[in-house]
Amino acid sequence: MEPSLVADVWKLYQEILEFAPVGVHAVDREGRTRVYNRAMGEIDGYRPDEVLEKNVFELYELDEETSTLWRALKTGHPVQIEEQVYVARNGRRVVTQNRTKPVVIAGEIIGAMEIAVPREAGGAHDAEDARGGRRHSFADILGESPAMRRALDLAERAAKTDLPVLLVGETGTGKELFAQAIHQASARKHGPFLAQNCAAWPEGLAESVLFGTRRGGFTGAVDRAGVFELACGGTLFLDEVHAMSPAVQAKLLRALQDGEIWPIGARRSVRTDARVVAAMNVSPSEAVRLGLVRPDLLYRIGAIAIHLPPLRDRLEDIPLLARAFLKKYGEGRAVRLSSDALSFLTSHDWPGNVRELEQTVRSALALWPEAAELTPAMLRSAHPILGEGAPDEGLRTPRMARPADDAIRQAYEACGGNLTRAARALGISRQRMQYHARRLGLRTSPRQTP
Repeated sequence: MEPSLVADVWKLYQEILEFAPVGVHAVDREGRTRVYNRAMGEIDGYRPDEVLEKNVFELYELDEETSTLWRALKTGHPVQIEEQVYVARNGRRVVTQNRTKPVVIAGEIIGAMEIAVPREAGGAHDAEDARGGRRHSFADILGESPAMRRALDLAERAAKTDLPVLLVGETGTGKELFAQAIHQASARKHGPFLAQNCAAWPEGLAESVLFGTRRGGFTGAVDRAGVFELACGGTLFLDEVHAMSPAVQAKLLRALQDGEIWPIGARRSVRTDARVVAAMNVSPSEAVRLGLVRPDLLYRIGAIAIHLPPLRDRLEDIPLLARAFLKKYGEGRAVRLSSDALSFLTSHDWPGNVRELEQTVRSALALWPEAAELTPAMLRSAHPILGEGAPDEGLRTPRMARPADDAIRQAYEACGGNLTRAARALGISRQRMQYHARRLGLRTSPRQTP
């Protein structure tokens, strides 16, 4: 792009954003300041004319790892920081909430621009994760049962360390909630929190998602940071870590051991400083027995292992949770649970755990907005499976069967062991079908044609 055109773009930005109510700071490809408005000067203590043309590292006590402008510029990805702490003019300590994005014109990155809002330090409880939702703290995790108190106590202790953490629990037990709380209570709370579900990664792309790519590594490859780089200084939450292929598990183990990663196509390694909190919905011993996870990786990520109890093992917490969901979704209504409704809730086994309970209460409130009291019939009708029964059935609900494994085996057998066809029949990805096949000990067909 013509230098004169780039200069005109920066001049236009400066004129438009001069009187914006939020701080704006933009740099060019070399990190030199091109846009710096008055609001940013009030935050940092600089005058705009003192800053223009100066490199970002001349202005702040930051480096290539901690500068959000530099990170967005070099990775080509947006960066969101809820509490960026840095030192500006005359040793002035500044805390801001930042949104930083590359500036792209005609497909070319010409710089990076940051919008900053001053904030008081220590507001981690109200911070947001990378998807825009508020991050949760330990205060948000409800439970007074002995099993839950043990898990919370261990998690709070783990937060004071920088060791990897392994969260083990069934679906719906709150593994990501615990991961966020550990992050928020740790020394890394000012850094990013990135959550990734390993089972949802497209087949063959797990390595690039984790470690990134470098231009020239393969046809069409670009310089793109992986989640390890993006989580630098913060926490990387890897859910369903056992769904990774053995080859990717080996590279993850190497990254954790050496503290460095090798992006695809890179000529040198990249140092990483992301704390890993991993999660599994199968027991570690079962995962090793079925070959879902390497034992050496398990020992590394399980430096601290926290087992989250299923809801059926903490029935005494159900009234506390149910009332919290009434308040959360009641939109100010004074809705209560009848005594029979509480008995109904504590009689069910909740295979979907807290998530299932939450959705049941939420649906009942939506279906009966005029009700001042929820009854067993209302709660049962709001449940996708319990609602199949008649309203006058007894309160005790038998443990619900889990048809998923049977359905997987049937699809596998019907398709002659072809994972691609079985996955298509079930409406899931081939990677997830492969994971389930390994988990259930199913042998794959030697020919895996579409």
